[in-house]
Amino acid sequence: MVAKEFKDRSNDLNAVERINEIISLYDVLDRKILYISPSVPIFWGMDIEEIMKDPSIIRERLYPEDVERLFQLFESPLASPAEIEYRVKGEERWLRTTTIPITDSSGNVSKILNLTREITHRRKNDEYSEETNQMNLFSQIAAGFAHEIRNPLTTIKGFLQLMYQDKSNVYQQMIIQETERIESIINEFLMLAQPYPEQDFILINLKDIVGDIFLAINSQALESNIKVFITFGKNLPSVNGSPEQIKQALLNLIKNAMQAMPLGGTIFISVAAVDEGVSIMIKDEGTGISPEKLERLGKPFYSNKEEGSGLGIMISRQIIKNHRGTVTFESEIGKGTIVEVILPSANVSNLQEN
Repeated sequence: MVAKEFKDRSNDLNAVERINEIISLYDVLDRKILYISPSVPIFWGMDIEEIMKDPSIIRERLYPEDVERLFQLFESPLASPAEIEYRVKGEERWLRTTTIPITDSSGNVSKILNLTREITHRRKNDEYSEETNQMNLFSQIAAGFAHEIRNPLTTIKGFLQLMYQDKSNVYQQMIIQETERIESIINEFLMLAQPYPEQDFILINLKDIVGDIFLAINSQALESNIKVFITFGKNLPSVNGSPEQIKQALLNLIKNAMQAMPLGGTIFISVAAVDEGVSIMIKDEGTGISPEKLERLGKPFYSNKEEGSGLGIMISRQIIKNHRGTVTFESEIGKGTIVEVILPSANVSNLQEN
């Protein structure tokens, strides 16, 4: 009866079907759904009959940390409207559910009217703004930090090289190598803080860049029992950019793939022309990354490795972003990771500028 009254209030059921949200009515006492709008398959990928029969199956589509928060609103309903935002497994989607309690003559909550809307676009915009602010702050700190250390380090390195002329002394050479490693890290900080200016970009052949990287890593890969296979598509367009920075970005990502395979394996690298420009895909056979960790990759100081600093991926993403490109990750535990870098072709970049 209540369900019929609710439907009658809609006046036009077709209008409800076209609404970009789920509307439902839940009976608190009988713990069942009395009505749910036809937009369910769009949001949950399930049949209406399935959810009407057993609302708890929605739990399978949610992350554990979100399940209890959402179902608590129905199992212990509040006397006032409430709102919750949560994620749906699979594609990265965010939903927001608003619950409106309906009380009986005694003032007890007997039913709950629910409105669920997709808010993925808004959440991603918020996350992008927050990430941009974090990166700007981090870049300022990095610049100050790097400049303060770089000058005394240069002096120390110079005197060490003067003192240790005997290249046969392993310990002396180790000290110089570690000093150079610190200098390399500082240069990476500066790379974040001072991106290569676009006006100094040149035309780049990515086939040459990837070929140079292969020569640089192949001996280390063989020592680690890792095979690297590279394929190049036809008619690869040139891209605008800094050869050294793009090489650094791709090298960081390939080294991550190698470190993900401590027992060896195969890395597949493909370079192909796509509508957006050029795609560089790096696929490993490593341990894989969980969805929760995958979301945080590239954030300041976050690393998927126990002893990692998180700088490598962050720097790679920033370099590719400065070249108007994108970096995406796809991974599954036990099945490895695929990283795709897309850089706009030179003519596409020129069109964007104009």
